[in-house]
Amino acid sequence: MKKFLAAVIVLLMMSAQAEAIGFEDSTFAVDTINQKLREWKCTPLRIQYGGDELNNAENVAYMNELAEARGFEKKFSACMIFYTDFISPSDDGKFSAWNYDSEYKNYSWYFGLYEDGEWKLMTWGY
Repeated sequence: MKKFLAAVIVLLMMSAQAEAIGFEDSTFAVDTINQKLREWKCTPLRIQYGGDELNNAENVAYMNELAEARGFEKKFSACMIFYTDFISPSDDGKFSAWNYDSEYKNYSWYFGLYEDGEWKLMTWGY
């Protein structure tokens, strides 16, 4: 029985994907998202990592397209995507692109990883 359980554990470990995004990477992203939401006077409700499967060639190419369009010299080698739910600010009498005091769900945040290890928030929205 012990050999069987050991074999199952080894198979599970072999089939499980290694976490591509580390704790420091995700902490940077969450801090960046929270800072942006504070600037906008929004109240965060949920911040969720989109998963390692979104760190793929198509999304990295998208990050590089955005970088090229902005005249960035460096290329991205990876990406991470987060989703948030938050409440927009209350009406303060100032113009806002938000619907006042409304809940926004699954708002996306795209980060690119430069080849030198630096993450950069590239875009956000729906």
